[in-house]
Amino acid sequence: MLNDFIRRIDSAESAQEYEKIVKELEQYLKQCGRTEEVLTLGEIAGLRKNRFSGRETAEDFAAKKATVLKFCATLEESSGSENTDRILSVLKNFSSFCSVLYKSRVHEKCSDSMKTHFTGFGIGNEYDLQKLMLAALMVVFPDVRIEAAQDSGHHEVRKDVVIDSEAAAIELKCTRAGMTERQLSEEVASDIIHYDCKRLYFYIYDKAGIIRNAASFQRTYEESGVADKTVHIFIYSHVDI
Repeated sequence: MLNDFIRRIDSAESAQEYEKIVKELEQYLKQCGRTEEVLTLGEIAGLRKNRFSGRETAEDFAAKKATVLKFCATLEESSGSENTDRILSVLKNFSSFCSVLYKSRVHEKCSDSMKTHFTGFGIGNEYDLQKLMLAALMVVFPDVRIEAAQDSGHHEVRKDVVIDSEAAAIELKCTRAGMTERQLSEEVASDIIHYDCKRLYFYIYDKAGIIRNAASFQRTYEESGVADKTVHIFIYSHVDI
């Protein structure tokens, strides 16, 4: 996402276009909760007006662009690994989240509705998985949304979970009886090719136990290098979460 802002600011040919992009960048940083960076951007990005003409000088325009581009490059360096880790952290700890939510003992002082609600609760299919994953991600990424449509050119595809502020999508898979590892592989490969986001994460709940070698499966797709996308595969292979 920051790379896109860098490209657009660098190619801006007018002060009006530049200021429009800077405002969009401010909104993006606000969505990410990066308050200090928003303040810094406000301090460094403003153009000075010539007191006689009321317009920006070409020199100031070029200088401000260069300063903001350097600022964006610093943001990209500092946030790249952090953003990836934040998403992966949710995926890696998702089973623990589920365990605390409906597997652990409900305190005796909880309401009867709480005790009843979680009795016999469990993940049965991908829609159940999507519902719980959305709740877990919402804590960290307030702009997360589900079932985002995308025109792939010849048909519409739907991404299970999208985080716009991270330019990322999370595809959820829950294996079932009768499903083969080959079918799962074909679904994953198709998603990698068709989805237009730069970061693509897969959370595969292998409920039916069809993946014979999880490490090999993960390595195959994470090292695919399709269209310069970053792909992460997380496989949870225990029977219940």
